[in-house]
Amino acid sequence: MKTVRIDALRPGDHIFSDRKSRLYFHHGIYVGDQMVIHLMGPSKTYNLKPCQRCGFKPQAGIFKTCLDCFLNGHSLYRYEYDVSYLKLVFKRSGSCSIWDCRPANQVVETAYRLLEDKSFGSYNFFLNNCEDFAVYCKTGMAMSNQTAGLFGFNLVGAVGYHATKGIYEAFTN
Repeated sequence: MKTVRIDALRPGDHIFSDRKSRLYFHHGIYVGDQMVIHLMGPSKTYNLKPCQRCGFKPQAGIFKTCLDCFLNGHSLYRYEYDVSYLKLVFKRSGSCSIWDCRPANQVVETAYRLLEDKSFGSYNFFLNNCEDFAVYCKTGMAMSNQTAGLFGFNLVGAVGYHATKGIYEAFTN
């Protein structure tokens, strides 16, 4: 995977950052001005002082934070959309999707709506995680390729995506 420079980011980008020696990634939606909206799970860092730049104090839920808080000292990557099935199977899980994405302004609006309404539900690593949140903002469908990839299900995920996408398009076109 190739890192991305901060000045290359555009509002509406789905970004992610490595955690725990690249065992998993943290995902969010870049909304401009070096700010990110993302879903956070339970953390052992609740007793940290609030960030001096954005005021964020780590806790579970949907939050808008500065890019520094989101990255937490780790690398920055941009999630890819509309990739081929073959690329999905062979690329690192949690880094791309075969789905098309919404226009950037819609992505940012969705992220802000979910932030304001706190309506995405509680964090669950397997069923409702930060990648689900970011993919939902980008496509309107919550899916985590990363959790499937942890168990070697990228090929199954690609086939499942294809079947689901066909059904979804049949009902929405």
